[in-house]
Amino acid sequence: MTSIDLDRRTCWGMFTISLAGLMYELILTRIFSVLMWYHFASMAISLALFGFSVAALLVQLRPGWFPVERTARDCSLCSFGFALALGMMFGLFVLFRLQPQFAFKVLSFFHQPFYQPFQQGFYNKGVPFGLLPVLALLYLVTALPFFFSGLAVTLLLRRYLRQIGRLYSWDLFGAGAGCLLIIGVLLLVGGISGLPLIALFGLLAAFLFLPRPGSRGVRLLLAGASLVLVGLTVGNLATDFAGVRFVRGRYEPNLLWSAWNSFSRVAVYPSRGEELQQAWGLSRTYRGPIPEQLGMVVDDTGYTTMYRWRGEETLDYFRSNVIALPYQLRGGGSGLVIGPGGGKDVLAALASGADRVTALELNPLIARAVDDRFVAFTGGLYRRPDVELVVDEGRSWIRRQQRTWDVIQASAVFGRMAPSAGAFTLSENNLYTLESFADYWNHLSDNGVLSISRFIFERETLRLVSLGLAFLQQQGVADPAAHIAVIKERGLANFMLKKKPFSAAEIARLRAISAALAFQEVLLPDRRDGDDPFHRLVRSGGDAAFHDEFPFDISPTTDDRPFFYYMYKPADFLTLFTFPDKSRFEDRAVLILRNLLVVVAVLTLVCIILPLLIWQRKALRRPSSGRRLLYFACLGLGFMLLEIGLMRRFILFLGQPIYALAVILFALLVFSGLGALLAGRVPRGGERRLLLPLLLVLVLLSQGYGYGLPPLLDALLTLPLAARCLLAGLLLAPLGVLLGFPLPLGMRLLHPDNRDVAWSWGVNGATGVLGSLLAVVVAMNWGYTLTLLAGGLVYLLALLAVLSRRSAAFG
Repeated sequence: MTSIDLDRRTCWGMFTISLAGLMYELILTRIFSVLMWYHFASMAISLALFGFSVAALLVQLRPGWFPVERTARDCSLCSFGFALALGMMFGLFVLFRLQPQFAFKVLSFFHQPFYQPFQQGFYNKGVPFGLLPVLALLYLVTALPFFFSGLAVTLLLRRYLRQIGRLYSWDLFGAGAGCLLIIGVLLLVGGISGLPLIALFGLLAAFLFLPRPGSRGVRLLLAGASLVLVGLTVGNLATDFAGVRFVRGRYEPNLLWSAWNSFSRVAVYPSRGEELQQAWGLSRTYRGPIPEQLGMVVDDTGYTTMYRWRGEETLDYFRSNVIALPYQLRGGGSGLVIGPGGGKDVLAALASGADRVTALELNPLIARAVDDRFVAFTGGLYRRPDVELVVDEGRSWIRRQQRTWDVIQASAVFGRMAPSAGAFTLSENNLYTLESFADYWNHLSDNGVLSISRFIFERETLRLVSLGLAFLQQQGVADPAAHIAVIKERGLANFMLKKKPFSAAEIARLRAISAALAFQEVLLPDRRDGDDPFHRLVRSGGDAAFHDEFPFDISPTTDDRPFFYYMYKPADFLTLFTFPDKSRFEDRAVLILRNLLVVVAVLTLVCIILPLLIWQRKALRRPSSGRRLLYFACLGLGFMLLEIGLMRRFILFLGQPIYALAVILFALLVFSGLGALLAGRVPRGGERRLLLPLLLVLVLLSQGYGYGLPPLLDALLTLPLAARCLLAGLLLAPLGVLLGFPLPLGMRLLHPDNRDVAWSWGVNGATGVLGSLLAVVVAMNWGYTLTLLAGGLVYLLALLAVLSRRSAAFG
């Protein structure tokens, strides 16, 4: 084979099909987040693995089905199959719209029971037997595009082994472009209409792969299919005939408005009677009118409410809510509300005499709903002269400010965003760490109050107290408990941390307000003799002995391990893999993550072992097969561990989580593509000599990033956003370039011919997807620094595979 074999059309075809494949994976995660309880969004990962692995195995086990000389034609067919499969996916949503009862029956399994915000386990842990064939068919249809795109990429890598550096660089360039392009697709057309739009890229790849001269009939077919896909996209935008009419696990025919952006779908609908009655935090003594409300849901479970503005009548309702306590304690003042949603916290602040309120909202669609689409309903709450609206990520924005507030507040919403569903959803955990408390503390006035409301039936309120105690101890406060108060109204508790100790007069005022409104005292500084977990925690000072004995992990969260909602101790999480009949407590999110990790691990092993079983171990007798599999498994696993560990370092620096995802993934993929391109210029026979120092430098540099980036990024946080994005990309350039070398050099070094290229590629892809889940598990239990360290150790293992001299293939 010569370099002439790899023409520019093939390179652009690889670019386009890789771009389309990554866009499909990202948009599928978004769609799953809307249709299913948020933890199931991670299923997109297992679907990608299933499709890619089956494609690679098929090429490895049945190479005769795909003659090398017909690679261009086969890749064109695969790309057309990718587009056709996406069309089938779009058709599924048309069916859901036409048959909502069928859709509800299928999707109900993937939902938390409605109006059970405190339910941690399953009501029904099994899948109805009659649904099994339907769910299996849905799984296969959803995985089909991954199969076709994976098959095209595998065939290309097998065909152009000698030019793999150049070809692999186009694969990475396409994936990097997909990271940016999906943002525009979601903003312009949304999730469902985005499916036929992505399918168009599949047709473009099919056209690029067509052998020349191609059949006129085939070209007409591609042109006709393109017109159909454009028609589906435009038609759905105009009539919403395939729109998602589900909110919070149920069919909602009276949807008033919905819109997508790059990290959420927001839908507004009329609140029902049961929702109006669930006025969390409202005093039982309140006898006034209940304001008219509109429900607003972010994805599937992030719930908030908009209220009709009727002047003083509306404000009376909020004065009687437990979230208004810090303002009533102070008698007004300035307030900062983090995550105001539909405006409940802002209204409570204004009703209690706040002079000025800053509403810091992450999601621009929520602000658009309150201040634009439903301005007549809300009275333009965020347009008021005494309200300042800021759309940004909470921690990052606060850290850049030079002012202080009398009250900084964050209240609970129905549902929460998934810590395991990807980079889009890591933002909320940033709000509840020791470092975040330091940011709030530095922006409170001298007598300011930090107020966070959580459902007390969940364990997070206790963790807030643990977090507050640890933070105050870090500040050198002599009596931390004197700064903390917790008051509840039935299910909702208000945790208050005061910059100065609560005075006797302030404690008396809290008791008087609580008595008048029938609130209940959970924890106050002058009473520490209770036997409940809150008082025992305070008396212990939050020491290690208390945390060791307590059944859940309520230890203070940090920016390195920010999973506030995750309360398994590492040993308890590991015990789950024995599949015990009962554990200390069940959290559906963690059980799903465990099951997904097991399924992906099994699929990965099948991808590696199945060819050996079929060939009766013949493949093991080939030179260095074991080390070859180890090497490519390490590359896939190590890349994802480093990528996710590094992404965490940049979330606060870049603000909006979508910027972190887009900039970090784009930079790593594109600079890795540049590295792969440079690897293609390494002379034949020089692979091993270059790999040894390169892998060693890669390991050392990755660990340097882990420890050196945080202080550097903190010092540069005040730069404009564009400068921060550019700087982040430049900082990642050296590591990205190094990450692009190992795979193409290893392919050339360890494959004297193309017989096992598909197998190695499948192993690399399978372990890469496994690594994306494993990185989350490691981070949740031991932190992101250890995640980066694990990634470095995996690359060291790859280095050991290269160092081996037992086979001539390494010589």
